[in-house]
Amino acid sequence: MANNYQGPMKIVILFIFLFSPSVFADDCSFEHLRNDFITESAEIDAKQSFETKGVSFIAVANGLGPARPGFEHIQMTACIILKTRWDVLWVGADSGNCSAQIELEKQAIAYSRIFNEEMLELAKHSKNYNCANDLQNLLY
Repeated sequence: MANNYQGPMKIVILFIFLFSPSVFADDCSFEHLRNDFITESAEIDAKQSFETKGVSFIAVANGLGPARPGFEHIQMTACIILKTRWDVLWVGADSGNCSAQIELEKQAIAYSRIFNEEMLELAKHSKNYNCANDLQNLLY
């Protein structure tokens, strides 16, 4: 008889997890960091980051799933997603309750697009990046 309740109980737990205010991604840390992410320096920042850390990309937490600006023309592979460092700019994600939400999101997306596009160019020619072949084969 206990087995009859396992399915519905899993649904209830999932529902609570998905819609509880305590689990919403309402991190607005980009609000305080925005002066470190100037769009005009994104290309230089990408080159410096590549030299010091190797290949890393920036995602923007602005919805249910993170945006990956600059990757619209690339078919994502498991290697690119799972074996590459991704930094996240938090602009409120699905809660959208940061002050100046729209401006923060525009700035984060603009910065990360330029950063990611420059990093993609550096990454596809890198001898140390495990996914370089994926990028060379997928850029179109």
